[in-house]
Amino acid sequence: MTQSAEVISVSEDKKEAEVCPIVTNACLTCKEGCARRGSPFTALNDQKFELKAGDLVRITASQTAESLQALFSLAVPAAAAIGAFFAANPISQALWKTESSEGFKALCVLFGILIPSAAVMALSRFRLRPSKPRIDKVY
Repeated sequence: MTQSAEVISVSEDKKEAEVCPIVTNACLTCKEGCARRGSPFTALNDQKFELKAGDLVRITASQTAESLQALFSLAVPAAAAIGAFFAANPISQALWKTESSEGFKALCVLFGILIPSAAVMALSRFRLRPSKPRIDKVY
C-alpha cells in the first residue's frame, strides 16, 4: 500500500508522526479537487525526516503485514467454508443418523464463512496490532 497523507503532528522524539490520509481513489479522473480526508493514524518516521504539521508525505505499509492480512482475512474463512462443507455429512450422521441435505450443507458453508470472518474481524479490531506504516517520502 502506498498512500499520500498530511502530517497533523510530530512526536517530541520525531520517530513518529500522526498523519491523516488523503483519499483520492474515487477522483482519479476528476479535476474538481474533491479529495477527502481519512481517519488519522500514527506512522513511523524511520528515515528521520524533518517534519512539521501540514507537510504532505507518502506512506507505505509492510509487505509482510499486507500478506498476513490477506491470508487471515481471505484464506482462513475460505478454508473453514470448505472444511464445513465436508463436515456437513458427518455432523448430519451424528445428529440425525441420515445423509445431509443440500440445504444443510449450504448452512454449514455459511457458518464456515461467517464464524471465522467474525473471529478475524474481532481479532484485528481488538487484539492484533500490525506493524505501523512508514513515512518514506516528503513531498
